[in-house]
Amino acid sequence: MNSQVQGQVNLDHGIRKTAILYQNEQKTVTLIDIPLSISLAQVTPGQSCERILLSTPPLEEPYPSTEPKTCAARAKVLSRMAPAEDAYDYTDFIRKGLQEIRESYKATWCLPRKIRSVADSPRKKRRLEGVDSSIDHTILLQEPHLSILELSSQMTKACTKTCTYTISAGGCMVTIQNATSRSAEMSIRKPLAIFHIPPHSEMILSNIGPRTAWAFKYEALRLYPTSTASAGPGQFDFILLDPPWQNTSVARSKSYKTIRDEGPLQLLHEEMEQHITCNGLVGCWVTNKPIVIKAAKNCFEAWNVQLVEEWVWIKTTASGEPVYEVEGLWRKPYEVLLLGRKAMPTEVSAPVDGSIAKDISRRLIAGVPDLHSRKPCLKELIEPMMQNRRDYRAMEIFARNMTTGWIAYGDEALKFNWEGHWTELP
Repeated sequence: MNSQVQGQVNLDHGIRKTAILYQNEQKTVTLIDIPLSISLAQVTPGQSCERILLSTPPLEEPYPSTEPKTCAARAKVLSRMAPAEDAYDYTDFIRKGLQEIRESYKATWCLPRKIRSVADSPRKKRRLEGVDSSIDHTILLQEPHLSILELSSQMTKACTKTCTYTISAGGCMVTIQNATSRSAEMSIRKPLAIFHIPPHSEMILSNIGPRTAWAFKYEALRLYPTSTASAGPGQFDFILLDPPWQNTSVARSKSYKTIRDEGPLQLLHEEMEQHITCNGLVGCWVTNKPIVIKAAKNCFEAWNVQLVEEWVWIKTTASGEPVYEVEGLWRKPYEVLLLGRKAMPTEVSAPVDGSIAKDISRRLIAGVPDLHSRKPCLKELIEPMMQNRRDYRAMEIFARNMTTGWIAYGDEALKFNWEGHWTELP
């Protein structure tokens, strides 16, 4: 990266207080810079970024099409595909939103990025749907992979006065807490690594499932023993889930672990409802597979959560073109966040049938993708929906980075807080 571009990166990330590049008055169409959304989530509101998140180059052209070449071939594929129950066609919705951004926003669709130099991997790089081209193999080769036992054995030396820790009975869960208004550093020796812990944040490093449900319940009550105006002890106003749904290209690239389609949320079926406050929000990222969408909706129903909105993240190039054909059969250029609200005790959430699905509010979030598994940080977008945006409880489950003011829960919760993913601002 030349000095002129590098200087622009430092300027944009050092001064900007928002990752939103465009948003209409109704807040139904948003263009967001993904790396900056994560960077700003590492500091307290109103503060400038202290570090720049290292990224991959923004995609300049859409990926080559893998779609059927003729109408006859397309019809043949469609005839073999089972029709998705209650499926909603997002094509027109996405196209209208992208056109609105193009008419109002004339700059590049992402901010300048600080690019991590990529060294050749000793393993053969397989290029599937562009996934491997978005994975920095230098980072993957150096990134420390911490087990819960390895981390728990080093906590007495890793944590400082500003960064405290607890280890659950049996060592199945490690909780790290930074209760100060500044970020803290946590150093470990085996493997040698430094992690940046955001202010007013907690991380619960643990496998997720029935075997650890008791330990999580204890930790939630320990961290939040009292009630607020909107949530009871151990409860949250907002819970975000980013399950590692099974994905063929991800499994081949081994960029992160996946679980079979129904698996991730089945692990949480009995664990979560008690931690969602009445009228609280629950967001769950889903893939476009009908079985995944159904699994998420079944969990919402089990938790007495009513689906109220869908947020569609459309992945674009730097010039605003979808990375794949919007109406593609094999690969879609978008992912959907199902957003639900916990019903009051006297209410029962209704199953989402086709007629209700058509009436659900929808918002479009456009963003140029970064490293695989990095999604836009939703902190800036969800806070206006909180009863008190300065005093609410939030948790991300299956988290891959920590967020200021939130709890990050999962076995990869420290992943993108490793210092190797960041560079200091001058």
